[in-house]
Amino acid sequence: MTFLILPDHATASRLAESLDWPADAQVHSHPGSGRPWLVGQLPAKALTVHRGRNRCLVTVGVTEAPADVQGELDRLSTPAAADALARRFPGDRHVLLSMDGLVRAQGTLSSTRQLFVVRYDGIDIAADDPEPLIQLTGATVDDDAIPLRLLAPWTPWPFIDQPLWRGIATVPMGERLDWDRSGQARRTRWWSPPEPELSLAQAATSTGEALAEAVRVRAAHTDLSADLSGGLDSTSLSFLAGRHQRGIALTSWEAANPADEDQLWAARAAQQLSGVHQVMSLQDAPAWFSDLDGHGELEGPFAWIRTRGKLRYQAELLASRGSKLHLTGHGGDELYTATQLFLPALKDQPLRALPYVKAYRAVHRWPWRETFTELNRSETFAGGLRRTASLVDTPIEQYLRKPEFGWGIGYRMPVWATPDGIEGARRQLHRAADAQPQPMSKHRWVHALLQDVRLCGDTIRRVSRWTERSGVAWHAPMIDDAVIEAACSVSAWDVAMPDRYKPLLAEAVRGAVPDEFRTRRTKSEYSADVYAGVRRMRPQLLELCADLELARRGLVDADRLRDLVIRPPQTSFAFMPLISTLAVESWLRTVGGRAVRNNQQLTRQGGLG
Repeated sequence: MTFLILPDHATASRLAESLDWPADAQVHSHPGSGRPWLVGQLPAKALTVHRGRNRCLVTVGVTEAPADVQGELDRLSTPAAADALARRFPGDRHVLLSMDGLVRAQGTLSSTRQLFVVRYDGIDIAADDPEPLIQLTGATVDDDAIPLRLLAPWTPWPFIDQPLWRGIATVPMGERLDWDRSGQARRTRWWSPPEPELSLAQAATSTGEALAEAVRVRAAHTDLSADLSGGLDSTSLSFLAGRHQRGIALTSWEAANPADEDQLWAARAAQQLSGVHQVMSLQDAPAWFSDLDGHGELEGPFAWIRTRGKLRYQAELLASRGSKLHLTGHGGDELYTATQLFLPALKDQPLRALPYVKAYRAVHRWPWRETFTELNRSETFAGGLRRTASLVDTPIEQYLRKPEFGWGIGYRMPVWATPDGIEGARRQLHRAADAQPQPMSKHRWVHALLQDVRLCGDTIRRVSRWTERSGVAWHAPMIDDAVIEAACSVSAWDVAMPDRYKPLLAEAVRGAVPDEFRTRRTKSEYSADVYAGVRRMRPQLLELCADLELARRGLVDADRLRDLVIRPPQTSFAFMPLISTLAVESWLRTVGGRAVRNNQQLTRQGGLG
């Protein structure tokens, strides 16, 4: 599903007439003027339209209109007054409004529904996918931004909201686009995180209600399937989905580690659910790192490159079972896992905070002196970016050996990054710090939560675009807007202690999920799958190392990368940079391959040579 959003302007009309759209493209017009407004692939199942006098509200995605939507629409004085109405559409959707020549568009907080925008011929054009904007404008890659994408475990904010294509921008979290009658748009903030001051009981109530509604809306929309890995996140969604649909397909992956506990818990949950549980075999499914060819999207590196082949296999299997929409528990780790980044929020009450500090110190074996020095270090967000720049060449496996209570998980360049690659990343970090950006929240843990949710949403959007080719959309209800807001509202004191696993989620699903799953205190880890994937795909990975685009650009030392493939490290933590490196390499090959095909097409048409 790809569509353009055009302002109510004569230039946009001329542009729409000049574009070569596929045969299945649809056009929805602005009320009053009749000019083209929404142009693209807009399946009727994903579209709701509400019309009034000289106004029209459209949602694209999976949602449900409030009962009094028509009355609220008729009472609006301007599109800017629609904040309250837009928030009442649950689920995963864009909310778009055209009214008296003015236009408003917003996506979701997580960016599962994102907006990309570009200035073209004096007007601003938006889309849910950057590819049509890249093709329209002939945008080129921002080469200076590439080194930062090698950071592991992922690229930090604000860079995750900055496309790799010059001239194209995204709409940041909590902001929307408002067009005036000149056809130009401005960004307007419609959401900010609440103060984290609710008790666990209060936040659990709102979280439980938001999660239940997120699943209900999707169940009312189409036939579901769900992940059932055995962990709390997927198990919670499976039980919530089971309230609305019987016999849904429940899937989990066979683990490479035969001692994996999650498989046992998934089987126990499946016995209590009415769905059909299928464990996907390691032998039948593609391995990790099995689909690295550059045939992806132009948008940017694909974060789940390690499992792209497995995703296609799973989507095809689910489509054969009749699923149209698959629920995944991603977002649960980002919203509900306690980390050391909570500690700075507690230091104003040192005696009360001491048990928390002791607990994290015991888990990570930090020295007392370094722990208290780090805890008392004051740091602005810009200062945090500069500190990251100073640490990017430290091996990632050394992270957490010393306490770091910054604005996110420690970001590190691969050990195979060249001096030029490291310096390029540092330049970008210092340049961003010089602009004195403000964090998404003054609380470090809330900022980190929102950053990770944004990364998760970006990934789920890209995954769904990939799996929809097989007929199944991928959804993560845990990062719906209302669920995110509820998670941000809880007091750090109630959820920061590492001795309880995801306490907010566990309380939120009380009564919906049996206690044996809700209060489970163990969790499997999947390093064995990484080692097995590298072992199985070693010939292909070595072949890739022999012809790296990143090496040609001087950003990566191919020999050092080859060493990791031949002699895997003792800790799986050291594999994180491999994933980001492969994602960037695959994307660069996609960009290069697309450029070659375009040049060949121009040559056949007489445009070159």
